[in-house]
Amino acid sequence: MTSAQIAVVMTQLGRGGAERQTYLLLERLAHSPWRPKIVFCLSDDIEPYGPALQKLGYPLEIIERGSSYDFGRLFRLRRRLREEKIDFVHAVHLLASGYVFLAASLGRKPRLLPSARGTVVTPSLIKRGIYRWMFRSCSKALVNSSLGKEYLVNYFKAPRERIVVIPNGMDFDDLRRGASESKLRSELGIDRDAAIVGFVGKDSPVKNVPCFIDAMRRVMQKDSRLHAVLVGKGLDETARVRLAEDLPKQRLHLLGPRDDIAAVISGFDALVLTSNTEGCPNVVIEALGLGIPVISTAVGDVEEMIERGRTGFICPVGNDAEIAEKTQQLLSQREKFRADLRERLPSIEKRFSLETMVERTTDLWAHLLGC
Repeated sequence: MTSAQIAVVMTQLGRGGAERQTYLLLERLAHSPWRPKIVFCLSDDIEPYGPALQKLGYPLEIIERGSSYDFGRLFRLRRRLREEKIDFVHAVHLLASGYVFLAASLGRKPRLLPSARGTVVTPSLIKRGIYRWMFRSCSKALVNSSLGKEYLVNYFKAPRERIVVIPNGMDFDDLRRGASESKLRSELGIDRDAAIVGFVGKDSPVKNVPCFIDAMRRVMQKDSRLHAVLVGKGLDETARVRLAEDLPKQRLHLLGPRDDIAAVISGFDALVLTSNTEGCPNVVIEALGLGIPVISTAVGDVEEMIERGRTGFICPVGNDAEIAEKTQQLLSQREKFRADLRERLPSIEKRFSLETMVERTTDLWAHLLGC
């Protein structure tokens, strides 16, 4: 229980893992004593989670930047934190954390919980210096993966004992409800006995979509019935010429962003993650929670999420040949993998439950507020 005035500051509210996790957290807190007073967003990229938060009754205020080093935005944020009498700020992502840290240092000082999600960030020397100063000054910092913790320690010299790891959380009951109406095969006209391998993520360098395409090209050469499905921002039909003009349209499906992600994933026979870096990837939790095995590159905490040879495989980053090989191996034993996943689902749900994430987060808030 707390009477503290809490704010959440986001870098953006578009489609992304951090944004979705923050929305799920605030959704659970909407009718609790820990409900934040206001959400600030440091860009006008607010779809879809900005309107969703407003629908929950959260005031949303956009403080855009005019340049890379926008001191006006810094002072606007400082003024608004003071006007709202904010006692505590949960900042999501490094950029938002840095802005709050500087804004608080300039005036009234709300307690700050900075957070980091990625494990490869290369800020300028000035920003790197600010982040190092921030991590030395704040009593705690939040990450969602063990690898993220090591990254902050090694790259920003953050005190190890101050970094708290809270993995992403998922509402597995809600996930399964969303998957119950899956009609992916009928939508795409795919026969029941043909295999579907899926990719979910936006088209950005870190997700390494070309690696997925190259791996699928290898598998398609050996399996004339394989279908590959890509879902995410930038992965619609307009991307075909750039990514895979040589692959057959009838077997490579570019769906773009979807709101029915659970229903789409549940139609896969396997999910493939080809990222160059991750923390605690939501899509892996979603797939495993739906009983879909995963082939992933060795990024973030996937070593702790995927049991090799039982719930999926882990491959070296960028190695499309091995990803293709493991995809074929998994598809040839897909019933075995699904049976193994059913057996291990209780332990997956326990570790990555939304309730656990919310409880651990508010416990950390209470500790920082002295409640």
